[in-house]
Amino acid sequence: MIKLDDIRRHAAARPDAIAVADGATRLSWADLADAADRCAAGLMARLPDTGPVRAVFLARPSWELTVALAACATLGVPCTGLDPAQEGDRLDALLRMLDPCAVFVESRYRPLLEGRTWPNGPGCSWITLDTAPGGEADAPKASGAPRTEVSLRRLSESEPLRRLPEPRHRESLDVVPGGQRVAVRGAATEGRGLVALIDEFGFDAYDIHLVAAPLWLPLSLNLARTLLAVGATVVLDATQDARTLAGLVTAEHVTTAVFDPAVLGRLLADPASAPLARLGRLRCVITPGRHLGRWTVNAAWERLGPALHLAYTTPGTGPSVILGPEEGQVSRMRTGRATLGTTIAVLDEEGAVLPAGRPGRVAVGGPHVMDGYLDGEDDAFVTLDTGAGERRFFVTDDLGVLDEQGRLTLTGRGSGVTPPARDHALDAALFRLESDLLNLPCLRDAAVVRVSLPTLGDALVVPFIAVAVGREVSGHTALRTACARRVPSLPAHVIAVDHIPYSPMGRIRTAELLEAVVPIITLSLQLEQSERQEIPT
Repeated sequence: MIKLDDIRRHAAARPDAIAVADGATRLSWADLADAADRCAAGLMARLPDTGPVRAVFLARPSWELTVALAACATLGVPCTGLDPAQEGDRLDALLRMLDPCAVFVESRYRPLLEGRTWPNGPGCSWITLDTAPGGEADAPKASGAPRTEVSLRRLSESEPLRRLPEPRHRESLDVVPGGQRVAVRGAATEGRGLVALIDEFGFDAYDIHLVAAPLWLPLSLNLARTLLAVGATVVLDATQDARTLAGLVTAEHVTTAVFDPAVLGRLLADPASAPLARLGRLRCVITPGRHLGRWTVNAAWERLGPALHLAYTTPGTGPSVILGPEEGQVSRMRTGRATLGTTIAVLDEEGAVLPAGRPGRVAVGGPHVMDGYLDGEDDAFVTLDTGAGERRFFVTDDLGVLDEQGRLTLTGRGSGVTPPARDHALDAALFRLESDLLNLPCLRDAAVVRVSLPTLGDALVVPFIAVAVGREVSGHTALRTACARRVPSLPAHVIAVDHIPYSPMGRIRTAELLEAVVPIITLSLQLEQSERQEIPT
C-alpha cells in the first residue's frame, strides 16, 4: 500500500475527495492520512527494536486493512497476505518462514491462527481489524513477553507521528501459490512496476477502482496501491455477491476493477450485470485469465462493454502478459502480448532464446519480476540478450510460443493438471485439449483433470458448465468429441456441473472439484454396469 507521505500529498491537494469507500464508511484523503498516521504510531510502539520485522494479514478487503497496510508501508514493514483457504501445514510453514512480529486478522479468521507457533509468536502483536475497542489485552512491549492483543481502533487512538521513521526494510513479500516459497521484491522494483501499470492502463486521479478480489492476491494489492498512488478512489467489496457488485459499479460510477475469476463468472451470469455496458464508464476490468474461456470474453463484452483484460500473472513475474478486450475477440484463449516494460522470451532446453514460432519454456524480464526468494535460492533466474542488451529473466514453469508480432500463446505447463506419472507428450495433449475447450463458445466453463483411481482407473475427469440451461447435451457431445480427438488413449468421464471451484489466483481447486464429481461418476458407472448385467443375453 502507499506510504503516509504520499497520502499526505493527496490530502493537501484534495482533502475532501474520497480515497477509500467500504460500504457506509467513506474515508477522505484527510481521514486516511490521519488514520494511517495514528495506526503507524501505535504499531511502531509494539514492534521490536532489532531483527527482521515482518507482518502478515488474514482478512478480506476493508478500510481497516487498507489503513493497516498503509501504516506498514510507512514504517517499512513488509505485510504479507495469507490465503485463509490454504491447508494448515502450509500455513504453519509460511508462518515459520515469514516469522511475523505483528498479525492483522479479521475475527472470522482468528481460529486459523490459534495454536500455531513460529519463533516470534510468543511476543507477537495481534491486531484485530474488525473489533470495537474494549477488553483487549494491551501488555507493554518486552522481550519474550506474551503476545499482545489490540484492536485497530485502539491502535488508531495513538498520538500521530512527530516525524516519519526510517523504513525498517525496503522490500515486499508475496506468497507463491502451490508451494511454500515467498517471492521478494525491492523498493526500486516496486516503483518501476507501479509506473509500468500506470502507463499500461492509463490510470489517473479521476478513476474509481473496485476491488473484488482479496488483497492477499498480489495482482489485487498492486492495482489498489497503483490507483491510490495516482489519487484515485478505491471501492472495497468483501461480499463477492454478484448483485452487490453490480450495484456498486452503478452507484459508485466505477471505471476500473479487479475481479477474481469466480466472482467475475457469477457477475456475468447474473441478470443484474445486464445494464452495466450501457453506463459506458467501466473501461478496464482485470482478472487472472489462465483458465477463462470464450464464453467469459463474449459475455463480458456484452455485459460490461469493451473492458475485460485477461492477465497472465504469477508472484514471480507480476502482470506480464495481457489479452485486451479487442484482442480477445479475435485471439485464442491463453494468448496475449507483453505488458509495457516487460520482455517475453521463449527458451530451448539448453536455455538459448528461440526464434518466433518455436515452442519452449517461457521466461519473463521486466519491472514486475521478483528479485528472488526469501530462502535465498534463485536458480530460476538467467541473464539473456534478446536484442536490447543483457537483462535478467525469471524462467517460469510454463511452455509457450511467440509469433512474429510478439504475441505469446501458452502451450503447456509443468504444474496444475498433475498426472499420476510424468508423460510430457500426454501433458501437452491435455493442455491442448483444455485450451480447445476454453475456446468453445458452447461452454460456459470446463476443466480437464487426469486421475488414477481404483473406481475409474487411469482416466480423464472433464466437468463442464453449459452455456445455458438445456444446452448440456450439446456441451456433452462437443466435449466427448474433443477428448477423443486430442487424448484418445484415455477414457473421458464428461459430467455437467453447476460450479467449478477456483482460487482467486485463477487456479482450479482440483481436490475440491474431484471430491464433488468423482462419487457421481462412480455411481453412474455402477448403475450402467448393473443395467448391462440385468439385460438377458
